[in-house]
Amino acid sequence: MQIQRIINSFFTSNTYIVSDAASNVCWLIDVGDIQPILDHIPAGATIKGVFLTHTHYDHLYGINKLIHLYPDCMVYTSEHGKEGLFSAKLNFSKYHNDPIVFSGSNIRILHEGDKVELVSGAVLTVIETPGHDWSCLSYCMGNAMFTGDSFIPGLKVITTFPHSNRDDAELSKLRILNIADGRDFYPGHGDFFQNFHSELENK
Repeated sequence: MQIQRIINSFFTSNTYIVSDAASNVCWLIDVGDIQPILDHIPAGATIKGVFLTHTHYDHLYGINKLIHLYPDCMVYTSEHGKEGLFSAKLNFSKYHNDPIVFSGSNIRILHEGDKVELVSGAVLTVIETPGHDWSCLSYCMGNAMFTGDSFIPGLKVITTFPHSNRDDAELSKLRILNIADGRDFYPGHGDFFQNFHSELENK
């Protein structure tokens, strides 16, 4: 599986494209600007699904355009994430003069430990990492880990939103550091890290 990073125009959030050349299918981790995604996926490829790390505006604002282009695309999120998809207040889009209410119907609710087979031999595992927001999920796929804003190396987790929780954020950070050690690490903002070493975060 190949992983490509798109740096979005809003708050420089990251979208990751996970693609499989053999089957010509792609999956997204979060969705912002649509055109760069279309420019980077292989010709003729289908986007099968998008895994949301949480439902804040800067990580989902391209969702309705994506579903318009790929009506069968599955949206994966948490139970609270589903609430955010259908509320411009919860996903903060109303405060950015771009109110977003999800226009699709293909939603799968994910829970701790769920596994989704992307293609044969490639399985994505779900980790619940609330704190930054109650909708936060992280994902492991082989040697790769995607954390959204649950933990970004070198930055303090923001816990000042209505559905943030400082204690949960610290517990989620510790879980992530334990799981991420030695993996390739892909946060929701900033650079990604190959062979991430969690002890560097504790110095």
